Amino acid sequence: MDFRNIKEAKEAIIEYIELYSECSKRGDYKGANKNVKKILSTKDFIEENYGLETLKDLLDSDDDKILVWIAKFLLPIYEEISIAVLEKVIASNIPDSSFSAEMIMKEWRKNQ
Repeated sequence: MDFRNIKEAKEAIIEYIELYSECSKRGDYKGANKNVKKILSTKDFIEENYGLETLKDLLDSDDDKILVWIAKFLLPIYEEISIAVLEKVIASNIPDSSFSAEMIMKEWRKNQ
């Protein structure tokens, strides 16, 4: 993965999150796994080149799927904000996203 700037990398991670979600809903787990790899590679690129804190503005998204992924990545840096975002998603009772947020919170608390 190689991006010219942080804006391009953020646009890519959002696109990969959306593609992952679409593939998961269709039951296309091969496609979903492919996009998870792209999400993680893009996250690694951002972390190495710009710092994960540059993703903080994505926590203002209206898209629950984006919120869950980005909050997960930012938990070690912005714990309070990330927990608040995940708790909001959990409370929204959105089928896949709320469950994912709940599992992330359980793992986070268990490892603290």
